[in-house]
Amino acid sequence: MAVADPASPLPAASPQPDKIVHSDLRKGSIGLAGVLMQSVAQISPTLGIFYTIAFTTGQAGRAAPLTYLAAFVVCLIIAVPMTGLARHLPSAGGFYTYVSHGIGPRWGFLTGWLYAIMVTIVPAALAAFTGAVLQDELSAKIGFGLPWWVYALAILVVCFASAYRGIVISIRFLVVMSLFEIAVGLGLALTGLLHPGPGGVNLTGFNPASIGSSSGFFLAIVLSIFAFTGFESAAAVGEESRDPKRLVPKALSGSLALIGLFYVVCAWGLQIGWGTDNLDALANSSTAPAFVLADRLWSGGSVVVLIALVNSGLGVCIACTTSSTRTIFGMARTGSLPSPLARVSTTFATPITAVYLQTAVAIAICLAVGIPLGPYNLFNLLGTTGTFVYIPIFILMNIAAFRYFRTTHPDEFRVLPFVVCPIISTVALLTIGYNSIVPLPAAPVVFAPVIAAAYLLLGALVLFRRNLRPGRRGWMADAGELPDVA
Repeated sequence: MAVADPASPLPAASPQPDKIVHSDLRKGSIGLAGVLMQSVAQISPTLGIFYTIAFTTGQAGRAAPLTYLAAFVVCLIIAVPMTGLARHLPSAGGFYTYVSHGIGPRWGFLTGWLYAIMVTIVPAALAAFTGAVLQDELSAKIGFGLPWWVYALAILVVCFASAYRGIVISIRFLVVMSLFEIAVGLGLALTGLLHPGPGGVNLTGFNPASIGSSSGFFLAIVLSIFAFTGFESAAAVGEESRDPKRLVPKALSGSLALIGLFYVVCAWGLQIGWGTDNLDALANSSTAPAFVLADRLWSGGSVVVLIALVNSGLGVCIACTTSSTRTIFGMARTGSLPSPLARVSTTFATPITAVYLQTAVAIAICLAVGIPLGPYNLFNLLGTTGTFVYIPIFILMNIAAFRYFRTTHPDEFRVLPFVVCPIISTVALLTIGYNSIVPLPAAPVVFAPVIAAAYLLLGALVLFRRNLRPGRRGWMADAGELPDVA
């Protein structure tokens, strides 16, 4: 991949104590494949299907493939206004820029804060989860007993190294790893279709008549929707792409289309391979169904699935590190976060201070919270917390898209993408939030909405105690603008 020279530093738009002169991120570094795989990797396809198929089958029975199809449609509706914003505002700040421009800098700060803190912390949970899977599987298969936190630390160190060295290294990792894990997932699903279990090959998974309990089917859709989250991360690398106004919208819709097809085919193939006459055993399997199927269909091939899962865990951690550090950088260069976080490495053109901060936070949470709580509980708790964080982010993005195209680009304003789609997705998101807490889940997941509220409260404190003080409001003139993208 060709690497462009960093652009020259830009002067501050207005004098303010938090604004510094800094180098830009390295523009023109990645093409469509790289931007696309940034989104695909943050979705984490094999983790998304291999560790949700048992739950969706338990809730929806044979209709589990339909839940992924329904979730795909909902996410496409969410993506419609977002692609419009990405076409005009290809900023590393992502949601911070979108909402600041569409609604105002105060709401933009809170939105960017929520997204930045969430994707900063997610690698801690996913590294812990991947380490626990490695510990359990290697201990059971070959008696190799390293503790999970050793694997987790190794994953976070690799994430730091790739983020430190630059976007090209990170994206090359993601392209190779994402293609491999997709190949493994589709390979196992297609093998299941060629060698079906009891019940044979059938299409009942796509027949609405197969839906049993409507509440169970809905809960399965809820989980499936958040198996798609991560597609929005293409925006974070927009400034480093060769043609952000064209490539980012393509990557947003393309990643959803690719993963939507992947999930639906895999859910169908895994159920067929297991046997649609014996889906209760799939739903209640103590071992991830993909491991069981791989051992049966590939003659002990569960090691390939394990490699794909570790690969997926590492990929999503690298992608989240990229998303978080670019969002932090995008906010800091306007002065809404401390100016050192906008510092860029002169050698690698990476937001180096943000990389150090993200890695330190992820390692601290992984060890300080993961060890006493347990890696699986940490994963479930922070994953559910992400659900409650994504809901206000997407809703504010919907409002920002309506206001932005209504006022700034009225010639492009259309009712379907900027009124109908935002209303449908907002209702869906609020319904998801309600059904995620009613009835209350068991501990520790029950604390997820409290943690999400704590993220928001901390952001509000920073906003009012730091950013809105007299003499500290200069950042508001630049929030929502594109200081490094002309």
